[in-house]
Amino acid sequence: MSSPEQARQVAADGKLAVTLGVEVSEPFGCSVRNGIPQCTEDDIDRGLDELYDLGVRQMIVTHKFDNALGGARFDGGVTGVAVNIGNYLGTGEFWQSEPCTGVAEDNVLPTKVDGAQNLLAVLPPGVTLPVYPSGPQCNSHGLTDLGAYTIRGLMDRGMIVDIDHMSVKTAEAALDILEAANYSGVVSSHSWSDPSLYKRIYALGGFVALYAGQLDASDDKPEERGFIDQWRDARAMRSENYYFGFGYGADTNGFGPQAAPRGDAAENPLQYPYTAFDGTVMDQQRAGTRVFDVNTDGVAQYGMIPDWIADMRIAAGADGDTIIEDMSRGAEAYLQMWERARN
Repeated sequence: MSSPEQARQVAADGKLAVTLGVEVSEPFGCSVRNGIPQCTEDDIDRGLDELYDLGVRQMIVTHKFDNALGGARFDGGVTGVAVNIGNYLGTGEFWQSEPCTGVAEDNVLPTKVDGAQNLLAVLPPGVTLPVYPSGPQCNSHGLTDLGAYTIRGLMDRGMIVDIDHMSVKTAEAALDILEAANYSGVVSSHSWSDPSLYKRIYALGGFVALYAGQLDASDDKPEERGFIDQWRDARAMRSENYYFGFGYGADTNGFGPQAAPRGDAAENPLQYPYTAFDGTVMDQQRAGTRVFDVNTDGVAQYGMIPDWIADMRIAAGADGDTIIEDMSRGAEAYLQMWERARN
């Protein structure tokens, strides 16, 4: 859908309204090589116009690698090692870090970890991963002049700025520009921003969606907060000035694991058939002889998303009705945000 009006009409017809967004590391050819941008303002204008003509209305400005628009948010673990190597091969330098200066932090920097040795073979002889300091570290690269030009270009076209995958410095500078213009068209779409930034997004009338991961803390990583606790944290930051709804970003792309069963699913399972929030009675998904059960399979495929959402009511306990209501209001909250951006 290229407008919120179109989306509303399609939804009113009982169909799924789909909007287009872009998530790439070097949009408009805006890579950076040895500190030199490989694009110009004219390239950005041509690229934004082309995207708009194609129906794209939402954009991630930085993704996995630093680019000519700004610094990227780090990946951790083995994935982070691979992406950091890609950053070196693409830009001529590994991620550069500095101590974080505020509450917001980038993800923990990757170091040489088990399982990553084969990755190092792609580096030139004598080149190896840097050893980063311990403690919270942030990408030293923030929003560039070309990045600021891109943010303003998105605003001029009534498009939505997705701050996910921006380094803290990049995201904070982008939010500064959006706040100066009182521009509502800003989202965090799948938990790739520091949660402390949600308050600024909500204050603008923007929208937050969490990565569609584990509902509760996983057994192997009990220190990591699940979707329910993260929703509670985000909800506490909401603005009373705007209609509130919540969303999720499945991010099914090969790197992103989907939700496993709840830790207590065996003792307190989602009972099939169940009634979805809109009154639809849903039974177990079947594919040939395969029968899917969220209590044992987790979100094994996209068709399990309704089961996962229904399971939120159980996982949230006393807040079960509230989270289901917030999720059911998500599409309307997004559309109202988009309408404000266009106006």
